Amino acid sequence: MTVQELQPREARHHTGAILRSRRFATQFEVDGHVLTLGVEPGVRGGLYYLPSTPTWDDGTPVPPSIAAGMQTVIEEVERFWGHWPEFRAIL
Repeated sequence: MTVQELQPREARHHTGAILRSRRFATQFEVDGHVLTLGVEPGVRGGLYYLPSTPTWDDGTPVPPSIAAGMQTVIEEVERFWGHWPEFRAIL
């Protein structure tokens, strides 16, 4: 895992994805496309709600190849920050 911190609470994963963490939301960005995910505070990290059919904030579908790796990217970046995230699916 290679993660580069860009700013406080913003990091680039070795896949090129950028994660920006805010209080109740996290932005997952790839190639200029952004997906905003709901996050609730958890005991050891955030509780992420991942949509079963993700779409970018502009309404276009997230390619299956990116969607398949999204949870892993988030998990690795959060661990880089010292957190242990949990995930729930939204149907």
